[in-house]
Order: sequence, then C-alpha cells, then structure tokens
Amino acid sequence: MYIRKIKTASCVVLFLLAAVPSVAQLDFKNDSTVYKTMYQDDLCDFLRKNPQALLIDVRSPGEFSDTSRYGSLNIGHLKGAINIPIDSVSKNMDLLKSKSDQPIVLYCSHSQRSRRVSKTLTENGFTQVWNLNGGMSRMNQAGEKDFPCKEELIVSSLPYGNLPADEAIALIKKTPGLLIIDVRTVAEFEGTDTAEYQNIGRIKNAVNIPAAEMKEKMAGIDKSKTILVYDDNGARSNHVAKMLYENGYTKVKNLLGGLSEVIEGTESATSRKEILERMPAYNILNVRETVSLITKGKDVVIIDVRTAVEFSNKSEKLWHNVGHIKNAINIPQAELNSSMSEISKYRNSTVIVCGGGGGDGATCSKALKDAGLRNVNLVYDGMWGLVSASFNVKDMKEIKSLLVDHDGLY
Repeated sequence: MYIRKIKTASCVVLFLLAAVPSVAQLDFKNDSTVYKTMYQDDLCDFLRKNPQALLIDVRSPGEFSDTSRYGSLNIGHLKGAINIPIDSVSKNMDLLKSKSDQPIVLYCSHSQRSRRVSKTLTENGFTQVWNLNGGMSRMNQAGEKDFPCKEELIVSSLPYGNLPADEAIALIKKTPGLLIIDVRTVAEFEGTDTAEYQNIGRIKNAVNIPAAEMKEKMAGIDKSKTILVYDDNGARSNHVAKMLYENGYTKVKNLLGGLSEVIEGTESATSRKEILERMPAYNILNVRETVSLITKGKDVVIIDVRTAVEFSNKSEKLWHNVGHIKNAINIPQAELNSSMSEISKYRNSTVIVCGGGGGDGATCSKALKDAGLRNVNLVYDGMWGLVSASFNVKDMKEIKSLLVDHDGLY
C-alpha cells in the first residue's frame, strides 16, 4: 500500500536510521547473492522440511507484541519466532552464533529491516540465512492458496479480528446489517481533503465517526451488531477497534491496511466500484493494473512527477533513489503548471502518473484531469510499490523488466 506504502515506509525508515544512520533505501541487490530469499508460499514447505529452523523477527518489541504506537504495524507475528530487534542484533551475536548450525529465516513488517540483518549475519559467517520476502504485511494479506499454513503460523495478541482486504470484502458482501465505520476525518470521508492523496473514496454504506470523536459517540453504537472499522492505512482504525473492544463491543473487526489494501488487493477498477464510492475523477491503479496498462495499453505516456534528482537516482536521501519506469518522462510537480501547454498534446493519450512521497502523484493527477486530459491514471503505490512488488511478490517478477536502476545503489 502509494501513500500507504510511503507512510508505512517512513516508519520502517525510522527503524533503519536508528540502526544504520547513513543508509536508508530499498535494498534488493543482495537478494539471492549474499543471502537467500523465500516467499510466503515457500515458507510452509521449508518449515516442514526444516523443523529445526529458527524464525527471527527483527521488528521492535512493540510490533512483535502488537502494542506498537503505530497501529498499522500491529499485525501479529509468526508462531515460534524469537524477537531480536534490528538494533539489538550486534548485542545478541553470541546467542545467534550458538545457533549458526540451524537454518535462520528473518522477517519484519515489509522485509527491509530483515534484508539488512540477513546481510549482517552472512558477513559474520552465517551460511544458512533466508530473508522472508514481503514480511508480515505480505503474509497477512495472502490468501490460503498463496500461504497455506497462514492460519496455523500467524499469531496475534489482539483481542479483535484483523481482516485482510479479501476477507473484509467477503464480510461486507455476505453480512446483512453489518455496521461499517469509517474513522477518517469528515473531509477524507467526503473526498474534500486539501491533501489530494487522502481523497481515495469510501466503502459504500459506511458511516463516518472520526477516530477523534469515537469516545464521545461510542454510546450510540449498537453492541449487538458486527462492526467493521477502517481508515486509509490501518493506523487509526487499529486503535479504534481496540477502544471499541475494551468498551464491550465484542463483534468488532478491523480492515487490515485500510482502503489502501482494498485498492491494492482488488483485481480492477471495476471490481473496486462494487465496494467503493466517491473515487477521484482520475483512475487509481494498483501494481498489477499498472503493469498491465504499461505492457498492453495503447498510446501510453508515463509521467514521473518526482524531482529530477529523485528521477535520476541522485537524491541525498538515499531511500528516494528507487529508479524509474522505462521511457517515463520526468516532469516534476513544481514544473507541472508551466508545462501544461506541452502536456496538452497528451489530451487523448493514456497517461500514467507516477510519484514518490508526499502526495505528489495524486496532486498532479488531479491537476492533469482538471486541465482536460481524458485518461489520467495514478500509480497508487508509486515507484516504491512497483519496486517492492517486483522483489516481494512471486508472480510479479516481470516488473523488473519495466524499471531502470531499481535494485539498490549502495
């Protein structure tokens, strides 16, 4: 999950900076060279064949125990795993070396911290090290087909249900009288927020009770109803679900990853329209739709609205250097208005807008649509999402052929 991923990534970057102050960027160049990697569907068979394997969770203690102040990071852990946070690895090296004869599988929330620790261990002489691609976020959203041992392997201390997007959608479709509560602000709910990236629609038939008002309005909620709470990325809804449960609402469910995962998990804009309303005038593309449109679309123009230094991988903020899509045109957000006369020649083309953090892609998509371009499509997860999926989603390896300079630069 475009802004979802960037927001979540910002939390990850904080952890990485704490451990390695000078370096923080998507880092995939060591995959299957310095250390090994595996996908969640490989994990089940791997553990059956290697019952002595050691699972190590390198997230913070709060994330591991589902008590993190970042609600969207309270997503359970793997059964039998031990918690050695990334900033504690060096202090626990003797413990780890005592188990160096065992296969070691490392994971975190999005498999960035675990990649760093994988590299550290191999540099310290460990030879049986695997990074679990996609981490807990990917495993939680996976279905039974892609992660057959999910139910037995993911454990959580949360008292309420955390539902991945597909299960939440199924709940919406099959549960008469389901109370759906959108805990975002009124402006986000109505699609009128001044930050364009927050205007991503809402679930049909949802009622809006902002998280900040939940405590005072809770008494008006029927405790006999099954309740589904959601926001944009799961951070606020996680805390609201906990509050409701602690006040006697025992049938509460939380949409894990929020609307962002509904967008990323649905097959197409058509299928999303069955669930969502108040979508923006431009189209929002998930990773699969982006790849399909680039490879199969006609008269496709890709506009990258990041800064020139980010586009060319020369940013001093190394985590911004994630490459770009082949044949993309770089028109930074700051130059968009002055470039409108040139951009107008794409009025009837299929325009794909790709951005970075801070909502630049959404802001520019709206501007292009307002300027009269007919077919504007926003890459919801931006470059971060495309690059991450190409390494972390098993059937999305083809993305790599569409990208330039995407595999980590240090």
